[in-house]
Amino acid sequence: MSAKGYTSKTAIENYILKTIDPSFDLQIAEYIEGVEKVIEKLTGRNFIADSASGKRLYDGDGSPILLIDDAQEITKVEVNDVEVDSAYIYKYPANKTPKNKIVLSGAYFSSGKQNITITGKFGYSVSVPMDIKFVATVFVAGLLQPGQKTVRSETIGNYTVAYDNEKGWADFARAQDILKTYKKYTF
Repeated sequence: MSAKGYTSKTAIENYILKTIDPSFDLQIAEYIEGVEKVIEKLTGRNFIADSASGKRLYDGDGSPILLIDDAQEITKVEVNDVEVDSAYIYKYPANKTPKNKIVLSGAYFSSGKQNITITGKFGYSVSVPMDIKFVATVFVAGLLQPGQKTVRSETIGNYTVAYDNEKGWADFARAQDILKTYKKYTF
């Protein structure tokens, strides 16, 4: 698997104000991919939507409301392999993306395991939000610091980040706060 594009080598170089040697490109790509996974795990979100439609299965519970994964586009809803007429489908929130709830008018999602199929483009946004790009950049920059003059370090996921100045630590704290605002809660 390769990195999705939450940040780039250029963005990291601009952040740390240093050029990264090309011999380190593979390691940078691995760091970016790892940080993307950490961000997705901490928030419960995929920040770059699929470019092609895909199908996801859900369990029906007998109600007219179905909570789904973040989606940029929903093209088809099927209940027990029967397509629901779009006139009976309401996607929420109505005025923005991502959509994360479907409500049926005059019908319900019958009870069953994996009996609801939703077809669409799943993900939080079409391109990575700028504040998530900042988070990814700060995290990868922190991975480049160990071994240099660092005052302290902290673990995110399977990685340890360290910064050699207070600005780095302030940005790290800000990045963690940003992730909290994107955290998806499921009940």
